Amino acid sequence: MEAETSLSTLPGNAGYLLSRVGTAIQTGFKELLGGYGLRPLEFAIMTALHGGGQASQQQLCTALGVDSGNMVELVDTLEASGYASRTRDPRDRRRYLLTMTANGQQAFGVIGAAVGAYTARFLEPLSPAEQAALVAALTKLYAATAEGRRLPPPGPSASVPAPGNEPAPANTKETR
Repeated sequence: MEAETSLSTLPGNAGYLLSRVGTAIQTGFKELLGGYGLRPLEFAIMTALHGGGQASQQQLCTALGVDSGNMVELVDTLEASGYASRTRDPRDRRRYLLTMTANGQQAFGVIGAAVGAYTARFLEPLSPAEQAALVAALTKLYAATAEGRRLPPPGPSASVPAPGNEPAPANTKETR
């Protein structure tokens, strides 16, 4: 009887509900992107490049909270797919700049629309006001997490800075 009582409280537990909803949307998001041969972090890189033009791999690491070792592999995949190209930064030959290709821009338009439709379907049970409140609450909660505190704040200042406008790295080399 005690187990039934403790299980009946789960649907009212915010942590449990966030975990279950997070799992559900993450699973669907991964399946959707997988149909295009992408993983979520590759899509995140494409999103950053779409909004910011070009960026160094280090800028993308900072903006997206991705380890530099993982970033190299993710960029390699995008480059092999023809979605992005990597070139040496003419101002700093140690760095690479990543730019989305025309093929990547076209693919991003299709994939971005599919992601938008998926998100809209997932949030359909909520009114527009409830959706806005959910996003605001989740943004606030995420900003309070260890990961959220490491990333730039959301908004215009969170975009990837133009190459040459970011703080200089301290004795680091950016390699493929």
